[in-house]
Amino acid sequence: MRTALFSWLAAKATGGSFILRIDDTDQDRNNEAAVQPILDGLQWLGLTWDEFYRQSERSAIYAEAASLLMAQGLAREADNGAILLNLPADQMPRNWRDEVGGDMAVTGDMMKLIDGLPLIRGGDKLGQATYQFASIVDDYAMDVSFIVRGVDHIANTPKQIAIWQALELAGGKGKGLPKFAHVGLIFKEKRKMSKRDGAASVLEYRDRGYDPDAIFNFLLRLGWGPKEDNKANSVMNRERALELFLTAGNMRAANANFDGQKLDWFDRRFKGEKARAAAKAAA
Repeated sequence: MRTALFSWLAAKATGGSFILRIDDTDQDRNNEAAVQPILDGLQWLGLTWDEFYRQSERSAIYAEAASLLMAQGLAREADNGAILLNLPADQMPRNWRDEVGGDMAVTGDMMKLIDGLPLIRGGDKLGQATYQFASIVDDYAMDVSFIVRGVDHIANTPKQIAIWQALELAGGKGKGLPKFAHVGLIFKEKRKMSKRDGAASVLEYRDRGYDPDAIFNFLLRLGWGPKEDNKANSVMNRERALELFLTAGNMRAANANFDGQKLDWFDRRFKGEKARAAAKAAA
C-alpha cells in the first residue's frame, strides 16, 4: 500500500494516470482472495486508479510481443518451448540511473542472468508470461514513465531494462526508459515487516477504527520526507502532499521503521481536527 501511495502521488503530481495492474500470470500462485482486499484498501485510502488491468487477461499481447522479438532475432525458443531473451551483447544495459539511489552499475553476474532470460514459460507452464516480461511489455505498451517500488526490486531492473531495449529494437519507437525509483523497505523491530507482525493489512487498521488520513500521512513518511521537515509539514493534507512530493521532498533508500506510537499520534491528530470541524459546522 505504501508503494501504491508513492506511485499515486507521482502520477497525480505530474498530471499522469495511476495504473493498477494485478500480476496474476502464474495461475498456480494466483490467489483471487488476495485481490479484493487490495482494491478495498486503495479505495479506503482514496487512491483511486485511472486504469485497471489483470495480466492474466493480456496473454495474447505478451505472446504477440514475444513473436515480434523472435522474428527480429531478439528472442529464441528453448527445448521445453520457453522463449528466452536473445539481446545482442552491445545492446545489454551497462548502467542505469535510480531516482533515489543514483547511478547503478550492471554487474557481470547480472549480465549472465539477463542472457537467456525467460520471457514465456515452457514445460508444464507453457505459454505463461513471466513476471519480468509481462510487467515490462505492459510498461512499454502503456507508456509508463515512472516506476516506484521497494529496493528489493533493484535486481529486477537491469533485466527489465534489457527487455525494454529489445522491444525498442523490435518496434523502433524510441520511447526512452521510464524513471525508476527504489525506496527503502518497512522494518519493525529490525526486520522486514510482514503479515506476521499483526495488522499488516491496511484493512485491519480500517476495521480497528483508524482514520484513513492518518494512515495516508503515516505511510507517506515511511520512506519520504519534505525537504523542509518543519512543524508546518509534520501533518499535511493530500493537496499539500501532492504539491511537495516530487519537487520539495525526497524519497529515501534507507529502510523505514514502523512506529506504532507515531501512527497513533497521527490518528489522534486527524480525529481531533475532524471532530472540531464537525462541532464548528453544527454550531
